[in-house]
Amino acid sequence: MKGKIFKFLGTLVLLFFVSLFIFKLNIFSYNAAFDYVDKVYVGRYTKIRDMVIEYEFRAQDVSKDSKKIAAKEDDIPLIGRGKIFYKEPYFLRIETEFVYHSSVEGVILITIKDGQYTTIFKNDAPYPLNISKDNRYPLVVNFPFFPLLRYPEMQKILYPVVVGYETVGGGQDKGKNLIVISFIDTSKMYERYRMYLDVSNYLPSKVIFYPFSKEQIGIEVIYKGISYINDGRPFPTKVFIYNFSYDNPNNKKLAWVLYLKNISINVGLADDLFDSTVREKKPPEDIFIPPEYKKNK
Repeated sequence: MKGKIFKFLGTLVLLFFVSLFIFKLNIFSYNAAFDYVDKVYVGRYTKIRDMVIEYEFRAQDVSKDSKKIAAKEDDIPLIGRGKIFYKEPYFLRIETEFVYHSSVEGVILITIKDGQYTTIFKNDAPYPLNISKDNRYPLVVNFPFFPLLRYPEMQKILYPVVVGYETVGGGQDKGKNLIVISFIDTSKMYERYRMYLDVSNYLPSKVIFYPFSKEQIGIEVIYKGISYINDGRPFPTKVFIYNFSYDNPNNKKLAWVLYLKNISINVGLADDLFDSTVREKKPPEDIFIPPEYKKNK
């Protein structure tokens, strides 16, 4: 009888420790980084389904062959202005009018990213200037939207991890506490990029894209300023984009400045705004047109 009781008690103890192990496993398998990433630009507000932003940008050549590189924002020439349209999960339409020289006055380039291809049109041309595979690496004007672009295959291989906390030491954000989230590319096991997130308003403070070869350029994106848009949520108003080399990551050079204006959320953008289908029967032979784009009128 005693043997049966001890055996029963032993089984209960074993079940207790197994349950405790499973409970601990579930606790430690929880990844807070996923929650932080889902709340970027959202916080306590509704999900962002679409967005329209008016923008202007300054740009300069910061390559090693450049003879003069301006260090100050105001010394960098104003290049263009336009509108950026976003629709979940990854659709982008960027309309850019160039203003830096009278010879390009009135020229508008339209860039459409539909998740498969990046297509560039000129406003008065019946065929695209270029069609290329969407390599998922962000265009410069994508950076305001980067946390919103959700490519299914990228989400499968990018694993976010909270790697630390940082307190801003100077400037207008002095004293702010930031969550540092690293995005690990599990297909190649390297850190693809890192986000510094202000959890008081769920706005990114900084994002660093790391080059994984000497042929690539590293990018550091700094978000500044706050405006309160049509539904009351905060949004950055200025984006500074710095380039750095694989060999010298500390030597950052200011390449682009984006100014974001008249930002509207969830306005109900139509799908055809992001339709890049080419309908010309005979596009130029030197332009690559994927077969599925060749549709007769």
